[in-house]
Amino acid sequence: MQFRTLVARAFIGKLRNRANMLTTIVEAPLLAALIGAVLRYSESGEYDFASAFHIPTYLFLSLVVAMFLGLTNSVDDIIRDRPVLQRERNLNVRLGWYILAKVLTLSLFALIQCVLFILIGNWILEVRGMFWIYLLAMVLTAVSGIAIGLLISSLASEGKTAVNIIPIVLIPQIILGGALIKYEEMNRNLDFVYSISRWFDQNPEAGQARSDLQVPLICEFMPMRWSYEALVYAQAKLNPLTQRQEQIQEQINTLARTKDLTTEQETRLDDLKELLAIVSGVQGKDVSTVERRLRRIDEVMRGAPLVGKILSPSSGPVTAERLFVNQKTTDLVNKAEMEQSDYRESRFLNVFFGPQKRYFGIQSSVLTFNAGVLAVSSLAMFVGLYFILRHQLKSRLA
Repeated sequence: MQFRTLVARAFIGKLRNRANMLTTIVEAPLLAALIGAVLRYSESGEYDFASAFHIPTYLFLSLVVAMFLGLTNSVDDIIRDRPVLQRERNLNVRLGWYILAKVLTLSLFALIQCVLFILIGNWILEVRGMFWIYLLAMVLTAVSGIAIGLLISSLASEGKTAVNIIPIVLIPQIILGGALIKYEEMNRNLDFVYSISRWFDQNPEAGQARSDLQVPLICEFMPMRWSYEALVYAQAKLNPLTQRQEQIQEQINTLARTKDLTTEQETRLDDLKELLAIVSGVQGKDVSTVERRLRRIDEVMRGAPLVGKILSPSSGPVTAERLFVNQKTTDLVNKAEMEQSDYRESRFLNVFFGPQKRYFGIQSSVLTFNAGVLAVSSLAMFVGLYFILRHQLKSRLA
């Protein structure tokens, strides 16, 4: 059977039930409105993003919603298709194409739901300039949920049983994801490596984890642990202000390491140093004024001379730091950075929210590594799904 036919069938199957379709469209915006309204709180009394207390919680709940949507959209799909698969097995239905069609169709619906959620949730909580990063994190998490849901659907005998398994999958991820209970406050005996080392070592202190921010082994198998860590780090480091500061500092460091600078390079170095001070204090009368000044700063970062209006002092009640930098997420990442760069520790520490990860000799940035873990684990589950379905069809035909 052709791939396009399988995709069309999967897509039409989702659209056929109008009640389910309406729920699919409305579900994400309603959850975003509820979560945003509840979490719109700031310690200063008047809400602003910089001092917003619950932004890390919002990030985690966004991923919980993505996982939930992925699970609920997929958990009964194969159960409904099983009679058709058995009937059309002799018509050369290719399982690989069937699974790919399912994944693409379900991922499309998840993408639409994630877009709606982010647009409303970010608007309520005044999260700016992070749409694409949030979308990538939510979609990767939703695809993990789709993979788990399809696996459940392939193993469960009926839809009610599959739906009842969703809490068993989702609740452990909420508990062990690193937001509800911080890892430094979690029972360390959950860490298998820690427990074994204590059991074998006569000195109990010798087996203790090297850092309170290290993730217990059981938590490493939770997809939301990886997406939450990456999203918090991205909010702290890839927001429109901090990202510009990091890029300017990187250009400064590159020129500073260069020997025998030319006159042009020395001028450029001086411009960048001044630009770093300017971008850190950008402010204006409203959001559009601040964003306009940041666009002028981008021109200088790309090589334009530091002249004209960009040098004029800016003033106003709205600052770039207040618009883009949330202190709660920044504190979480800064604490992890200090832990990972501790000169007293000779061994590399994989700490939660740390900027670098090293497993099995592979070291990478936290964003690249975590995205890779989510992608590879989802792919592995889809491969497992293929072999499960192939075994089931062969068993029924025998």
